[in-house]
Amino acid sequence: MPDRPTSIVVAQRKPRLAALAALLALAVAAATATPAMAAVPAGTPIVNTAALTFEMNGSAQQVASNTVTLVSAELLDVTITAERPSLAVQSQAQVAVPFVIVNTGNGPQSFALTITGNQQGVVVDRVARDGNGDGAFQTDTDPLLTPPSVRLAPGEQVRIFVLVDGAQVAAAAAITATVSAQSGSGAAGTVFAGAGANGADAVVGVSGARASATSTLSPAGPAQPSLAKAQTVTAPDGSSRAMRGAVITYTLVATLPGPTRGVTIDDPIPAGTAYLADSLALDAVALSDRADADPGTADAAGVHIRLGDLAAAGSHTIQFSVKIL
Repeated sequence: MPDRPTSIVVAQRKPRLAALAALLALAVAAATATPAMAAVPAGTPIVNTAALTFEMNGSAQQVASNTVTLVSAELLDVTITAERPSLAVQSQAQVAVPFVIVNTGNGPQSFALTITGNQQGVVVDRVARDGNGDGAFQTDTDPLLTPPSVRLAPGEQVRIFVLVDGAQVAAAAAITATVSAQSGSGAAGTVFAGAGANGADAVVGVSGARASATSTLSPAGPAQPSLAKAQTVTAPDGSSRAMRGAVITYTLVATLPGPTRGVTIDDPIPAGTAYLADSLALDAVALSDRADADPGTADAAGVHIRLGDLAAAGSHTIQFSVKIL
């Protein structure tokens, strides 16, 4: 009588729906724990052949099972984030509202974009892709998306800009961007047969293959005038060291965003220095130190510029010098 086999190793084949359920379970685990390994790319054939090893008639023998193949389903998952949840909008400017989309599934997928606004008159039909990834909208590098959609590899992210005319924003306006997988979306676990990568089934992940984010735009208050100050030092030895006898030249730039009344600029002479006579200038035109017809005066205490009422936006540059004692 032949010897009985002493050891047996066999393969077990899981039904297709059980495999899809396992994929979804892995997606849920990945959403709540640190992943130990990368997800299997969608459409990857999962091939398995078992071996039956035994002894017969005094010799070790092996028989292979039939090979079973399963194609990895595509997990449809996505996130979107408002990069600037709130923005103050200048009325004369175009506003580029940024959102970041991430394909958190395991296959290449196209995602449709839907943009909505809650304020009548605010047009939100123009969407651009951040072509060079610098985070700032530029017409020459960031193409408009027509129709608004993006295709992303697994794990890839992209920034999009919703373009809004700031003049349209009269009150707080909510801009909502919604992204959804074009292969399908819905309840987690929903299966779209053959709709995934390489003809694999597509199964909806924990996000529902659809996500939304909102950014709120508010009109900014009137732009305020500003005054910027810079200094350069010239020492007697030709260096820029702040030593005795060195001359400090101060440059002030006053920026006025619109018509402004009663504009004056005052700058005290710093302690430890002395004003250099006749060094005062306005917009590269020399002014006298004494009180006269020009708008400037200067003395040991400080310099004073009286611009008065200005009818339009603009900037004015004041310069004067002091010597270190």
